[in-house]
Amino acid sequence: MGFGFCPLLEVPHSVLVSLVKDIGADRDIDYELELGLTIDLPVIGNFTIPLSTKGEIKLPSISDIF
Repeated sequence: MGFGFCPLLEVPHSVLVSLVKDIGADRDIDYELELGLTIDLPVIGNFTIPLSTKGEIKLPSISDIF
């Protein structure tokens, strides 16, 4: 039984451009996160539980900080 984690994250250029446009339009970042939790069960084998969430992160403006 082992645990694996790969911290490498590749983001396509088009996603970055879309992110910048979204931040400029409404000062928030819309996100959707989809993960799969894989458990190695002795009799069944690998069993994956899908996990997902989505929402938005509001970015503070300069006047909110000062």
